Amino acid sequence: MDVHYLNVLNKSNLNQFLITMKTKASLNERDYLHNFMSTMTQKSDTIINYVLAFYFLFGIALAFKYDTWEIGVGVGALNLIAYYSAKFFLKKSKFYQYVLSVVLAIFMAQYIYQMHGLFEMHFTVFIASTILIIYQNWKLQIPLTLLVVLHHGALAYLQNFVYNDANGPQIYFSQVNFDIETFIIHVVLAAVVFFMNGYWSYYFKEHSENHISKISDEYELENIKLASAKYSSLSANNEFNSFIYKTSQDLKSPVHSVLTLIEVSKGQTDNEKLLGYFEMIKENTKKIDGLVNDIHGKSANHMAN
Repeated sequence: MDVHYLNVLNKSNLNQFLITMKTKASLNERDYLHNFMSTMTQKSDTIINYVLAFYFLFGIALAFKYDTWEIGVGVGALNLIAYYSAKFFLKKSKFYQYVLSVVLAIFMAQYIYQMHGLFEMHFTVFIASTILIIYQNWKLQIPLTLLVVLHHGALAYLQNFVYNDANGPQIYFSQVNFDIETFIIHVVLAAVVFFMNGYWSYYFKEHSENHISKISDEYELENIKLASAKYSSLSANNEFNSFIYKTSQDLKSPVHSVLTLIEVSKGQTDNEKLLGYFEMIKENTKKIDGLVNDIHGKSANHMAN
């Protein structure tokens, strides 16, 4: 907003000017929010790189227990390929984050199998659910929840009702009796954890947006105050320039009258002393006339600008 534009503002279009400023502030708020969320996503992606590296190496470490190298290396590598492929080919989409949710759930299933149903491996999915909070997207909990329920339901059924012969093929899901009651309690408690983590994701996003909106409103208010003060200052300057312009214009006529009177008076006397006084008055009057002309010219230029 330049000085010329503010100079031509009047009281009727000042409101329009403030409305325009609010609109621009809203656009700036959305841009700032977008940049903020992009920055947070980049930082979250960096953290996830370390998390996935740890999850993969943890699977390798578990392979020593029951010689499950093909699972630790194979499934772990496929998980990494799935995540980074989605992230590479769909750079402008959040789809890779949902792939991440599925990948973290598969890592849990991998660990459970590698440790022959060790119950403690089930808790790794709670760690995964908590990690997903950093993206501030509650919907990422949905694929994780669905896959856990499907995995637990299918394998619990196979272990208890299909492959329940101790001398036959085994399904490594749980080392404890995983009956229907245990299954329901397990799933409900897991769903509560996923729900709470989803709520915190939603809360953190809302908090970020509200905080940014508050900062934007305060910044907008300060800009409006500054613009109003600047407008008032320029209006006062315009009024002052108008007064100076009018006053200098009013002075031009009396000054010219004095100069004319001096010339007429000089023609009416031969007194050298009196002519000297007239000449001195004439010179001083010309100086005043020059000063009035300068003031008039400068005030006219300010009025034009």
